[in-house]
Amino acid sequence: MNVFYVFLGGGIGSLVRFGISQLILKFPKSVFPVATLVSNLLASLLLGILLVWMMRMKPTSAEAFQAFWIIGICGGFSTFSTFAKENLELMEKGQWIIAILNVLVSIGFCIGMVYLGRKLA
Repeated sequence: MNVFYVFLGGGIGSLVRFGISQLILKFPKSVFPVATLVSNLLASLLLGILLVWMMRMKPTSAEAFQAFWIIGICGGFSTFSTFAKENLELMEKGQWIIAILNVLVSIGFCIGMVYLGRKLA
């Protein structure tokens, strides 16, 4: 049954990520990969909250919760492969400062968002 939860959650998370990308496309084009950053920040915040909630559950409930929410939704919602592709493209275009800034901001803030999520929960 957990495979189904991962499948369902992953699909939902991917749709949320797609929706964020479509929403951000309505704004003026930026060199900085904003949609990926926003998706990763929100997924990291959600992950922090969910981890605290999961720790409060009984082990039998936590397994399905983890499959759907953490592996499925957060896994489908976050975009590390897109993050890597966008940084490579920035480097290939010679936009090293933006690429380095994106790496530092994304990693630093995503860690911070997991921490914030844990504190909020």
